[in-house]
Amino acid sequence: MISLRNVSKVYPNGVAALRGVELEVSKGEFVFLVGPSGAGKSTLLRLLFREEVPTSGVVQVNGHDVGRMRRRQIPFLRRQIGVVFQDYRLLPQRTVVENIAFALRVTEIHPREIKRRVGQVLELVGLTDRSGAVPSQLSGGEQQRVALARAMVGHPLVLLADEPTGNLDPQNAQEMMRILLEINRLGTTVIMATHAAQLVDRARQRVVAMEDGQIRRDELAASYSEEVVR
Repeated sequence: MISLRNVSKVYPNGVAALRGVELEVSKGEFVFLVGPSGAGKSTLLRLLFREEVPTSGVVQVNGHDVGRMRRRQIPFLRRQIGVVFQDYRLLPQRTVVENIAFALRVTEIHPREIKRRVGQVLELVGLTDRSGAVPSQLSGGEQQRVALARAMVGHPLVLLADEPTGNLDPQNAQEMMRILLEINRLGTTVIMATHAAQLVDRARQRVVAMEDGQIRRDELAASYSEEVVR
């Protein structure tokens, strides 16, 4: 599903965000990316949906060499990938339904199918009764759930979540985590960058720990921090 082979990313200012990263993610996995700020987590995610290209190495998503894609191929890649950011990125004057449907309106999907899909994801995130609200009328937790619904409405193969609980209180963070695990249970591959140690410890999924642009630990059913066996 996802493969990074000897991937490095050096920015024009000389900062090496990634250095020789090797990573394989299979279809249907749930992977936490953890590590301090500046470890390379967000850069890795941006490479996967072609917001950045690697300086060297190969990034593959669903069999496609992302770094070598032609510009006209990028929209087709992004239709296979849902992305959730920490800062929601909702359209302030659009309703919940309009925000979710926006990405589908540029495709050739029939309006009836768009309506059906929007209804499905609203039910998934528990916001059916808030469909007519605009972002300013929603709590932070509700806005993040709208962003998640928008990412899922296109039925992506992969969901990338960059600190999706970073601006949420503990209760809303737990609800967001519950929904992400349910999305994964339904078959979507999920990669989530986070600093939320308690959520990671409770979920017990695969943990890829990064530091200084490299992978330092990769464990299944793991905790946020390396456990010491006494």
